[in-house]
Amino acid sequence: MRRKRGLWVMMATLLLWGLAGCSGADSPERQEPAKAETPYKTPAHNEHLKVVHYVSGNLGDKGFFDSADRGLKKAEYVFGYETSSVEGGEDSTAWEPGLEKLAASGLYDVIIAGTSKLREVVKELAGRYPEQQFVFYDDTIHGIPNVYAMLCSQSEGSFLAGAFAAMVTASPELSGANSEKKIGFIGGEDIDIINDFKSGYEQGALYIDPEVQVVASYVGDFVNQRKAEELAAKQYLSQVDIIYNVAGAAGLGLLKAGKEAGKYTIGVDINQNPLYPGSVLTSMLKNLDESVFRALSKIRGGSLPFGTTEVLGVKDSGIGIARDELYEKYVPNDIKEKMKDIESKIASGEIVVKSTLNGTR
Repeated sequence: MRRKRGLWVMMATLLLWGLAGCSGADSPERQEPAKAETPYKTPAHNEHLKVVHYVSGNLGDKGFFDSADRGLKKAEYVFGYETSSVEGGEDSTAWEPGLEKLAASGLYDVIIAGTSKLREVVKELAGRYPEQQFVFYDDTIHGIPNVYAMLCSQSEGSFLAGAFAAMVTASPELSGANSEKKIGFIGGEDIDIINDFKSGYEQGALYIDPEVQVVASYVGDFVNQRKAEELAAKQYLSQVDIIYNVAGAAGLGLLKAGKEAGKYTIGVDINQNPLYPGSVLTSMLKNLDESVFRALSKIRGGSLPFGTTEVLGVKDSGIGIARDELYEKYVPNDIKEKMKDIESKIASGEIVVKSTLNGTR
């Protein structure tokens, strides 16, 4: 129905342009979207969906955006969706017009976009293009009927990272650990969602040992690898022996610094353990690939709860830590057993992790 109506609107628009050209009038620079004639409706379960992922940055970050894109490609493979990805680049002023171009085209059943920097843009465009479905990740959007938002519980995942780091810094089995109870945190920017990571990390560390000190630094963006490397080197010189990477692509510099200093790091978003085996001891996994795939699967069945934000945590397998062969090789057994216990207690509700996000944004 939507495609037919879109065709009539396009034909009418071309006719009006033709008449305007004959009369010598100027063409309008910007067309307002047509008003929705019927209430918003989720596509039928058997509809062949066209899905585009708009990246507010670039793919190849070995982290968050790459993970989301894997979920998209999995949906293409499993369900036969027609999928594509558009990289917005690092110029944030290009993101809004780039995303609006996709919405205005009428070519896509679903637009996937994410991170808090696009939150207000998605809210505005969803109102202006009420028949366009949006799946939004990594922040909250409530009460907009054509937007489904999902948030992996970075506070729960970071609790796991903090508990892990607190055990590493006191471990006699790890040669890179020192006697100082100091662990590091490096975030991309000093913003709400990154500070939710920090809060969870601190809670996890204090759960293990109330005397552990968390040293925090911020890069100022999510791309400057050299700056992240410099910040990490300073932390290691201050007797920090393990640092949690929450700096996106910039964090690759942090991980490099850990290897060069003979110290330890914790990766983020995807399994970054293989980047520097034995130095990256584990990674906090935001299983965004599975969360994106889950959302697209529910759209197919007509059961995705548009108008809401879902927070996916340990219980939902939305987050966890990377347990690969490198984890098994380099992490002491007592730490591995304790991490299983902590995950179980979070999933059961015995451990309640507080979030600094109030969920009403």
